Amino acid sequence: MKKTTLFAALVCAMMSTPTFALAQMTGATEKIYDFAGYSDEKILELFAKVLKENRQFPTIDEFKSIGIQPADLAFVRSHVRPRAILSQKDRLVQDTREGRQLWMNTPTGLGKVLGEGGYPNANFTDDVFSMWNYTQLYGAWNHGLFQAPGAWVDAAHKNGTDIFSGIKFFDTTGNPGGVDASGWMKFVLTKNEKGEFTYAEPLINALMYFGSDGINYNWEAANYDSEDVIAFHKKLWKIAEEKNFINYHSAIYTSRSSMYDTYANALFGDNSKGGKTHDLMLNYVGNDITGTFSMQTSITAAENKMGTTDGLYAGVYMSSMDRSWKNFESNPKMNICLWGEHDQSRFMSYNAGDDAYDVQRNYQMLLERAFTGGYRTPLKFHPVANYGNNWEKSGNKLPLETFFGFAKMIPERSAIQGNLPFSTRFNLGNGERFYYKGKRTAGSWYNISAQDVVPTYRWLIYQTGTKQQSDALEAEFTHKDAYTGGSCLLLKGKAAGDADVVLYKTALKVDGNNPVVKIAAKKRAAGDSKLFVILQVNNEWKEIAYGAFADKTWEEKTLPSGLSQGDVITAIGLRVKGADSDYAMHVGKLEISDETYAKPADVKDLTVEIKQETKESLTAKLFWTVDAEGKARKDQGLVYNDEANIDHFEVLYKDGVNGKVTMIGMTSQWAALVPRFDLQGATEPYFGIRAVSTDLKSYSAPQWVKITRNESAPSGNVYDPYGLSYMNPNWAHVEKARESRYLTSVTTTGATENLNYSASGPVADGSQYADARSHVLKVQQGQEITLNLKAFNSSTSNGDGLKWCFGGGWIDFDDSKDFNPAMIADKPEEGECIFRVGKSHAGTDAIEAAAGLTYKFTVPQDAKPGPSRLRIVFSDAWNIGSFAPVGLTGKGFTIDFSVQIEGTNAGRVYNEYRDQGDAEQPERIDDAHPNLPSAIERTQGANVSTIEVDQQTLRFHHVEKAWVYAADGKFVAYSPNGAALDISHLSSGAYVVKMQNERVIRSAKFVKE
Repeated sequence: MKKTTLFAALVCAMMSTPTFALAQMTGATEKIYDFAGYSDEKILELFAKVLKENRQFPTIDEFKSIGIQPADLAFVRSHVRPRAILSQKDRLVQDTREGRQLWMNTPTGLGKVLGEGGYPNANFTDDVFSMWNYTQLYGAWNHGLFQAPGAWVDAAHKNGTDIFSGIKFFDTTGNPGGVDASGWMKFVLTKNEKGEFTYAEPLINALMYFGSDGINYNWEAANYDSEDVIAFHKKLWKIAEEKNFINYHSAIYTSRSSMYDTYANALFGDNSKGGKTHDLMLNYVGNDITGTFSMQTSITAAENKMGTTDGLYAGVYMSSMDRSWKNFESNPKMNICLWGEHDQSRFMSYNAGDDAYDVQRNYQMLLERAFTGGYRTPLKFHPVANYGNNWEKSGNKLPLETFFGFAKMIPERSAIQGNLPFSTRFNLGNGERFYYKGKRTAGSWYNISAQDVVPTYRWLIYQTGTKQQSDALEAEFTHKDAYTGGSCLLLKGKAAGDADVVLYKTALKVDGNNPVVKIAAKKRAAGDSKLFVILQVNNEWKEIAYGAFADKTWEEKTLPSGLSQGDVITAIGLRVKGADSDYAMHVGKLEISDETYAKPADVKDLTVEIKQETKESLTAKLFWTVDAEGKARKDQGLVYNDEANIDHFEVLYKDGVNGKVTMIGMTSQWAALVPRFDLQGATEPYFGIRAVSTDLKSYSAPQWVKITRNESAPSGNVYDPYGLSYMNPNWAHVEKARESRYLTSVTTTGATENLNYSASGPVADGSQYADARSHVLKVQQGQEITLNLKAFNSSTSNGDGLKWCFGGGWIDFDDSKDFNPAMIADKPEEGECIFRVGKSHAGTDAIEAAAGLTYKFTVPQDAKPGPSRLRIVFSDAWNIGSFAPVGLTGKGFTIDFSVQIEGTNAGRVYNEYRDQGDAEQPERIDDAHPNLPSAIERTQGANVSTIEVDQQTLRFHHVEKAWVYAADGKFVAYSPNGAALDISHLSSGAYVVKMQNERVIRSAKFVKE
C-alpha cells in the first residue's frame, strides 16, 4: 500500500472512534484503556500455566503475551489493604441489628459491561459513590471478572468494604452482556489428572494478585446446582481460607426469590456438605422485594444449613423505590442487596441538576437521603413506607425526601483505627479542576482512588455538648472550591446557635510526641472563624480553636491538640459557635498527627504512555513500581502500600529540569491518568511521581520522565474553558444513537447577526459533539431572540432519535467560562439556561416535529459585553443524571456556537470566590526526608517513536522495543530491540503497535490490505 493510501485508511479507521481522532495520526491512540485482552479464560489459563511451574503469578511479559499491557494492568490492580471495621456495639441506632449487611450490587462509574466505567478519566461528572460507611459489599456489575477498576477497589478498601472483581452474566432473557453458562462451566470445571479442579487455585491467585475480593454471578440459567459447580465454588472458599484471603467472596443471583433447604447447598452452603458455596441475593418478585414468608423460609434454611444469615440478602430492583421495605423491618435477620443496573447505578441515572456542579451536589444529597433518610441525618427518620418514595423531584418535593433511610436498618461502619496520623481533604475523587492548596493546577478529572475516607455519619449535627439534634447548621460536599483535590466540606448556617458536626467514629492512638491538628479552612471574609476542631478522648470532647482569618482565601493552620501520648481518639468533628443564616465555612483539610516517621519506599520504573496529543496538550498514562517487598501476599505478587510505608502518590509536573514543580494529581494506585493537560508555552515538559509516607510528612524522591513533544502533532487544544461535552462511548447502543441523534438545523431571528446552521448527517467522528463555533450569534443587551431547532426525523431510520432525550441550551452571560447559575427558579433573568425540553423516561414528539422547536429568550440587560458561548445539549431521557452542559452525555448530542454580546451597560460581575494565582510548589520537594537522595532525574524518550509501513515490513524509528496487536487485542508480534518486523504473514485488517523508547510509550495504528 502507498503511504498516502495508508494515511487515508487510517483516517477512515479513526472516524469510528469517539473522541480526539486527530491525535492518532501523530502516533497516539485516542482510546485511553485497552481491555481487549481481558478474557477471564485467558487470565485463568495463564495463572494455571505458571502454577504448573510452581509460581503463583505471571510475569509482566507473560501478561503481555495474552494482550494485557502493563499500562492497563496497573489501573486494574489495587495495592490498598482491606481494612477491618470497628465494633458496632455502640452503633448510633441501637434498634439496628449489629452486623446486618448491605450489598450495593451496582456498576462502577459510567459504562457498559467490559467498558471503562469507573476508570480514571477527564469527566468530572462521573460517579463518586461515597456511602461506603453503610456498605459491606460492592458489586462492580458493569465489568467482567478480573477487570473492575482498581481505583474503586482502593476506595472500597479504605473504608472497610469488600468489592467484587466483576460479574459473570449467565442469562436466558436476552439482556445485554448475557452469555451461555455452559461454555464457562465446561472451561472452569476442567480437572487435572489428579481429579482436582484445574482453575480453582489459579482463580484465587488471580484475585489476590489483582487485589479485589471475589466473583459475582447473575446466573439466571440452568446448572448452578450441578454437583461439580457446587464443588468448584466450595473449593474456592477453602483455598481462600488456606491462603488467609479473609475477604474472599463468591456471590450468586438466580431466578429464585426464596431459598429452601433443598437449594441451600447450591445457593448458599451447608456445613454438613463442605460449608460455604456463595453469598446469595434472592431475586425480587414482580419487581418487588421477596415476600415476608419467603424471607422467613430463606432465613430458616440459612440458619439450618450454615448457622447464620451472614451473606444472605434479599434483592431490591431500584427502578422504583416504591417497594415492600416493611418486609425488611419485620425480618431483621435478612440482609439487603440493592440492584440497579447494567450500565450505571440507579442513583446516577435518576439524579439530575441544572449544571455539572448541581449534578454532583444533588448526587451526594440523593445518596444521603437514601442512606440516612430524607432528613439527611441518622438522628431523625421518616417511618418505613412502601409507597411515596419518589426517585425524581416532584413539585417542591425533592427526590427521596420522605424516604426512611437505610441507616434505620443498617448500622454504620468505620475502619478508622490504629496509630495516628489521620487525614482527610474531604475529597470525593473528582473535580471540575484539580487544586493544590486552593490554587488550580489542572483541569477536569475523575479518579475515585483519590477519594478520602468518607465521614462515618452523614450528617450527625448536635446542639453543642448534647445529643440533641441541632438545626443551626447543615453540612454538604461541594466541588465549587477545594484545598487539595477537587472538593471540600461546606458548613452552612441555617439559624442562630452553636452546633457540633460529628464526622468520624475512630479508635486512633497517639503513639508519638507533640500531637498537632492541621486544618485548612476558608471563609469569604476576614475575621473570626467561629470554628473549632473537636476530638473525643475518654468520652470527653476537647476543642481546638481555629481562630481568625487574615483574608478570604484558604488558610492552613497547625494547632496544638492538647493530646498526650497514649490517648485514644474515639471521634473527630467540627464545632461552630455562633452560627447564623449567613455563616458559610469551607473546610479542605483536617489532619491529626504526631512526631512519628516512616520512610516511604522509592518509586521506580516510572513509564509514561502518550494517549492523546496535540501541539498544545496531551493525555498520558503513568505507571510505576515501588522498591519494596510484599509480606501479606508476597507469594501472589502483591505489595500493599502500607507495607512500603506509602499512604498515596502525588503526580507532579515541571517545565524544564530546574522548572517550578506543580502537583497535578494524586492516587493510591501505582498508576495515574493525566487527562488533557494544557502544555501551551511549555518548552521541556516533565511528568513525575513521588510517594507520600504513611506519616504524611515524608516523601520519596520524585522520579521524572521528560516528554519530548511530537512536532508533527496537529494543532488543537483539547482543553476547553467551558468544559467538554460529548457522548459516553461506553454506553450501550451508542451505534444507533450516532446514526440518528443530531440537529439538522439551528437558526435564530431577532439578533444583530443570526445563526443559520444546517447539517445533513451525524457528527463524523462519532463523538456526538458538533463544533460550530465558526458560526457567530451576535446579540445586544436586552435583545429578544427567537431560537429554532430542528432534529433529524428518526422515524425514517432506526427510530432512536433525539425525541427520546432531554434537551437544553445555555449561554454564558457573565463571562465566567461556565454555565452557572444554570437556572434560578424565582429569578429566571439571572440564569443562563435559555430553554429546557423533554420528559423523564418518555419520548417527546415535539423534538422531532417538522416545524422544529421554537423558544424565545431575552439577553439580560446586564449581560457582560464580549465573546461568549452558546451550548445546546441533548441526553437520554432514561438517564437524567447525564443531562448537563458539561460532561459525558448518555447517547446524546452537543453543539457549540460562538456568541458576541454587545451593549453599553457594564455587565454583571462574575464573583470568582476561588483563590487566584499560581500554586506553590509541593511541600519538601527539594528535601523529601532526612537521609533521602535528591530528586531522581530521568531524561527519557529523547526522540519521538514512529513507524513506517509497507505490505511486507514494519520499520521502527527511535524504538527500543515494540509490540503488535490485532484489533481484538490478540498479541501477534514482538520486536525486542526495535528491529524491523516481517508482517507479510499477517491477515488483512487494522493493527495497533506500541513502541517504547526508554520510559516513554507511544502507540500508532496501521492497516494491512
